[in-house]
Amino acid sequence: MVTIFNRRSAGLSCAALLLASAIGLFQHLGYANGRRSIDANEAASPTGVTPLQAESFDYNSDAYENQSARKAYSLGVRRSSNNDLVLRFEVRAGERADFDGEDRNRSEATSGIRFPKGEVIWNAYRVKIANGFSIPSDERSWFIVGQWHGSKDDKRSPYIAAEVQGKDLVFLRRYLSDGKPVSSEMYRMKGVPRGEWLNIVIEHKVSSTNGLLNVWLNGRQVVNFKGPVGYWDHDEAGYWKFGIYRSRGDTDAVVEYRDVVTTTENLAERAMTAN
Repeated sequence: MVTIFNRRSAGLSCAALLLASAIGLFQHLGYANGRRSIDANEAASPTGVTPLQAESFDYNSDAYENQSARKAYSLGVRRSSNNDLVLRFEVRAGERADFDGEDRNRSEATSGIRFPKGEVIWNAYRVKIANGFSIPSDERSWFIVGQWHGSKDDKRSPYIAAEVQGKDLVFLRRYLSDGKPVSSEMYRMKGVPRGEWLNIVIEHKVSSTNGLLNVWLNGRQVVNFKGPVGYWDHDEAGYWKFGIYRSRGDTDAVVEYRDVVTTTENLAERAMTAN
């Protein structure tokens, strides 16, 4: 069979090939809808920390938004000696996301998963708070290493938070009373170790009456609660954020994470695992 094509069809064919090649390159580089996305698993280096400065990245098959100053050190990924994938977050004085006010510092990853109310949600992560910097404990300061927020437009404080206060790790629950957020301390770990991995597993459900909050720390259950949890005055239950979110500070701070999971599948087996 002989294939006959004229100059115009040849030009179209070449253009189509170029477009296909460009799309292939576009996808290979990780662009989606005009956003640069990096696969953290592929970017990790066995010899050092690889910066993640893009708007978004993929980690453990989930999409995350990079909410930081986007410096080379703000968010990075590395491989541990055991070949674990480790995400490293750092903030320095005055560094924040572009939407933040000047009273706070931030280097966080925000999950793209939105959960409906009434769903039992599990999330687990191993976190290591570095040595070499102090954390205030006064009422006007905060240093959050894991938080659950309401809808994207909800400006209220997180309804579940793991917060370092001075030398302690505190788990907080918030809920609505007469339409206003109320905070309750659920557990305080005195003298949180620095430079050591902590295994945290949380099971929760948002509800005004039938809520749920269970927390395990290094294989031991430290919170077992049923009652009002979260903000139930909007459609979504919430979404997960992790990294460093603190009141403005003058010292460099570093926190690392690995084995981060957010799911509706039961993580009871993970919950019973030590650090």
